[in-house]
Amino acid sequence: MSMTNIIKIGKHNIGKNSPTFIIAEAGSNHNGDLSIAKKMVKEAYELGCDCIKFQTYTAEEFCADKTKKFTYKSQGKEVTVSEFEMFKSLEFSRSEWLELMEYCDETGILFLTTVQDKPNLNMMLELGLKGIKVGSDDFDNLPNIIEYAKSGLPIILSKGMATVSEVDRIINTVSKYTSKLIILHCVSLYPTEPSLLNISQIITLKNLYPEIIWGFSDHSIGPLASIISVSLGAKVIEKHFTLDHNLPGPDHWFSLDTSEMRDLVDGIRFAEKAIGNGKINPSEKELEVKKIMRRRIVAARNIKSGEFLTEETVKFKRSDSGSFLENWNLMIGQKVRNNIPENTGIELSDLIFS
Repeated sequence: MSMTNIIKIGKHNIGKNSPTFIIAEAGSNHNGDLSIAKKMVKEAYELGCDCIKFQTYTAEEFCADKTKKFTYKSQGKEVTVSEFEMFKSLEFSRSEWLELMEYCDETGILFLTTVQDKPNLNMMLELGLKGIKVGSDDFDNLPNIIEYAKSGLPIILSKGMATVSEVDRIINTVSKYTSKLIILHCVSLYPTEPSLLNISQIITLKNLYPEIIWGFSDHSIGPLASIISVSLGAKVIEKHFTLDHNLPGPDHWFSLDTSEMRDLVDGIRFAEKAIGNGKINPSEKELEVKKIMRRRIVAARNIKSGEFLTEETVKFKRSDSGSFLENWNLMIGQKVRNNIPENTGIELSDLIFS
């Protein structure tokens, strides 16, 4: 089936002529604490984000090796923990997820989550999930993605680490089950150095797959890359969010805090206004300025009735009257109808055309 160029998730329309859809990626930054998660929801809403996104998984289903260690940067130092225990500590129960989703509804911000398996998908569908986010780590997980597509919900899919052939395969596969697909350009490096962001890939992807709505899942430091991507056509922005860079955990240090998220939202909304419609024509306000700033044709001296306009009889000056210079070639050599005092604007109607 053909893809939909406007996708509705909750109350939000996402597509070419719609505002950029801004996702605050809470991810694991709630640290397994529902009260922190709720505070993140409230802050994201007040900062102007459209959506807050979490991650729903079961450590038992997610981690094959319970002895595997995971090293990350936190609070200015390296921390090594059990990967299984870390994910286990970040789980929420069904009742906690329901409470969090209801709190999002009450607050007025859209709840989304990255579901990692079919049981969690089924649970979230039962709880009223409105859309599904798929991370880059599952871009090649066709069995799961097919299940997500069969749900009928819109899918937002990050394409970090993906090749063109993998993008082809995903689009061809998902389009068999749904027309509601958004793909996010993404670089799976945390954080991503500016030289590796390759944001202009969004233009390439839009040209290769014009039927797809494209966005950007940004793992760089700060808001600037996301703002730039909007000018290149990104219609969805996903950015990691934290209440405090100094909280313990793997993602806080490179996420945006509340001040930085405000800069992101404001920057994106500024960019949307500044991009405009691309038409080459001055605005009504600019045309008013033109009347003041553009030079006009005025008399260089007193000109008598019956004289002919020459380069010596006129000057080009700012004036409240007189024809603009675009008419000069029409006016030169024509006869003056009435006397024109020095520094008086000369209009087409002041001339007798032969």
